[in-house]
Amino acid sequence: MRPTFRRGGMIIQLFLSVLSTLIFGPAPFLLAAEPPDPKTLPAPKRVLVPKLRSSITVDGDLQESVWQKAAVLKPFFQNDGSGRERESTEVRLWYDDQALYLAWICHDADIQATLTERDSKFWEEEVAEFFVTPKDLNRYFELQWNPIGGVFDAIIENNLDERGISKNIKGDWSFTAKGMKSAVKLQGTPNNSSDKDQFWQVEVLVPFSDLGQSVPKPKDAWRANFYRFNRDKDHPVELLSWSPTMLPGFHQPARFGYLDFGE
Repeated sequence: MRPTFRRGGMIIQLFLSVLSTLIFGPAPFLLAAEPPDPKTLPAPKRVLVPKLRSSITVDGDLQESVWQKAAVLKPFFQNDGSGRERESTEVRLWYDDQALYLAWICHDADIQATLTERDSKFWEEEVAEFFVTPKDLNRYFELQWNPIGGVFDAIIENNLDERGISKNIKGDWSFTAKGMKSAVKLQGTPNNSSDKDQFWQVEVLVPFSDLGQSVPKPKDAWRANFYRFNRDKDHPVELLSWSPTMLPGFHQPARFGYLDFGE
């Protein structure tokens, strides 16, 4: 009888294990998988950034004709490569002898933002992010802007493995981009999910001096990526990017796109 009892116990345990998997899903260790080799992924995106011959007033209003001739980055995609964004995101770019100019246009039916203090954890709500490095991939600048005027700036040191995949990061939040200017315009009522919002947009000037760089020469190439956290009470959070890393998280500089500076 003892062997029969053990065999019956094994059958019961197997039944309970299958039932648990059907109800709760597989255990986390069964879902864990090695990140893909970056060499097997599609090439990062590239954009030619034109040189500005006129002036821009940083006031959040993107109706100036100059923005109609800027480089345009769209659409954005789920950062894991699973598909396109739910709501439209667009970035426009210029540069001149002093700075980079960015314009974000984020369509958003449910604008969510409460934080305004500099260097807050804006990614816990909604935010637009710009990661950029003129040189090494293991050190780059992280700049953020939220729908109600919040600003984040930090220098990131990224510990990369031999494949270029991030192992861990360290952020220097004491860094301040002192010359950076930004202005926000929105159409909607933040933090009121009972109505339907339209969009929020940000206009930004990032001086090259804040990045410790002189003006790029034509044909110079920097590495950069553009990200967005988009939230809605009726949908899961979207982690969006211009050039999807297809690796865990946004901090994957080997997957940053290329900013090619024009003449």
